[in-house]
Amino acid sequence: MKKALSILCALTFLAIATFGTTFLHSAEASTPFEEESTLVFRKALEEVLETEGITAEYITVTIEPVYDLNLDHFGFIYFMHYDNYEGFAIVINATGIFEVAEFFMKSPDPFKGFDGQKVYVGLMMYLVYDDGYFIDVESGYVVVEEIVDLLHEHALFKSFGSDGIYTMSETIHFINRTTNAHNLAHGIPSYLSPLPSSCVPVAGANIIGYWGRFFPNLVDFSVGRYVLGVYMYHIDPAGSQALINNLYARMGTSSQGTTVAAFRSGMTSYVMSRNRSISFTSTMWGNNFNFAAAQHHLRDGRPLAVFAMGFNMTNIITNPNSTTYCIWFHNGNHAMAGFGYSVITYTLQNGMQRTDRFIRVATGISGRTTAFFNINFNTQIYQVYAVNIF
Repeated sequence: MKKALSILCALTFLAIATFGTTFLHSAEASTPFEEESTLVFRKALEEVLETEGITAEYITVTIEPVYDLNLDHFGFIYFMHYDNYEGFAIVINATGIFEVAEFFMKSPDPFKGFDGQKVYVGLMMYLVYDDGYFIDVESGYVVVEEIVDLLHEHALFKSFGSDGIYTMSETIHFINRTTNAHNLAHGIPSYLSPLPSSCVPVAGANIIGYWGRFFPNLVDFSVGRYVLGVYMYHIDPAGSQALINNLYARMGTSSQGTTVAAFRSGMTSYVMSRNRSISFTSTMWGNNFNFAAAQHHLRDGRPLAVFAMGFNMTNIITNPNSTTYCIWFHNGNHAMAGFGYSVITYTLQNGMQRTDRFIRVATGISGRTTAFFNINFNTQIYQVYAVNIF
């Protein structure tokens, strides 16, 4: 059932002078689940209005639930109407924390004309479940079971986190914040695999995919393209699974995982089969990770292979006087590919300073394919290689 929200654009989290006074009301009582989602939506709406310079006085919003492919309640879709425009936003809880998955101020309802449960598969992928069938809203055709099974491999799910990944958030209030960051690409390779214990070959495939931009003979698929003058790597492109399968075999990966030595030998075997050479430079000093060395290699264009016992994935939400870290963490072993770094230094309200150091990673985990890895939070880094292919 749709629920109506009337929004005058100013009572959201931060008052924006151009939008007048604000109120929000709902046609029926909201659940805590919905209220948490709506807070995230309103925050995003405020930021979008300011960024896009939209000065509409009234925005009418209706809200409906969305579901994942397992038909679990996944979050909500917000339909916006203002002036002569309509838009929508999708807010989901795939990780224990609500996040905006999509936000379009000038785009029609993607589910318009269809009845049934609205199913959000992933970025710009929408289905409706009606009378026992999934329907593709773009074509109107019933999705056959084989395609639904294929979608399951890469779809977002509410069940993310049930495999031992825990969540928390932290908000830092400050009077000054400086950021030193470097990224090898705007959009990074971020492949996935349904194979068991496949994080090491997935990390290796992401690194090879990165170098495939410069040496196309390394792979048998397109790793990316230029978008408005910026090179963007494809996310999980067709052909990436075959590369992961190849590395999985060369590394001798099993349900028990992959050793660091096997990572090196498998990567070397594959790269040499493509008539290229590869080198691995450790960024460790004894048992300690040398972050400065890793920064140096990233600035020189070499991605990282990160091996950690206990790992985290952090989403960084910045506001004028605060930063919120949404953190997912696990106590197990994991390997990730690193494509950048960020060093954030805060002067706190009590005058003390705090510095947090992150590696931007392709996680290899569905639902959170890219994130920042906090090198000092809930982790023991036991090896990081800078990987050069030439």
